[in-house]
Amino acid sequence: MAELWTQLARYRKVKTLPDGTKLLLRPLEKTEEDKQGLIDLFARAPAEDLEYFRHDAADSAVVAHWVDNLALKRVYPLVAVVDGRIIGDFTLHFGERFHRHMAWVRLFLDQDFRGMGIGTLMLCTLIEIARVIELQFLYIEVVTTQYRVIKAVEDLGFHHAVTLADYFITSTDQTLDMGVYVLALVDQKNRF
Repeated sequence: MAELWTQLARYRKVKTLPDGTKLLLRPLEKTEEDKQGLIDLFARAPAEDLEYFRHDAADSAVVAHWVDNLALKRVYPLVAVVDGRIIGDFTLHFGERFHRHMAWVRLFLDQDFRGMGIGTLMLCTLIEIARVIELQFLYIEVVTTQYRVIKAVEDLGFHHAVTLADYFITSTDQTLDMGVYVLALVDQKNRF
């Protein structure tokens, strides 16, 4: 298994975008360059996008902490890089103990690069990685008003599991429903 994690730390995928730009997918690295790149990614983001994060991604100290405490066996962050600039951050947050067979997925893509298939590519790549490390389930939480995100995850095979009423509260104290979407990575026919 140690060999697998070594390979995942060196993972690279290159894709050419429709305009000819090269996109690199790779794990986030514990470097000053990546720390600043991730801080810059979230600094460019509109406040309403960052509101959906569990932690304050607008706070550079919070983002720096993520990089400084990077542990790929706990959180696997896949970044998208264009011209040396981080433009996307998709993560697998691995469960522990009785949740060790699953991971929670978090997604963020720079608004200037949305609608180009990069988010789908990154999510598909995380799904491939989850299969390689033999996870059984992935789940993602989506505020039910994020219709494009819901369609994207459903198109990749995630199924609505539950809606949690008033589970999310905005900075203006408006409560929103949260949908939990699950992707089974193993055959569920023999489950019962």
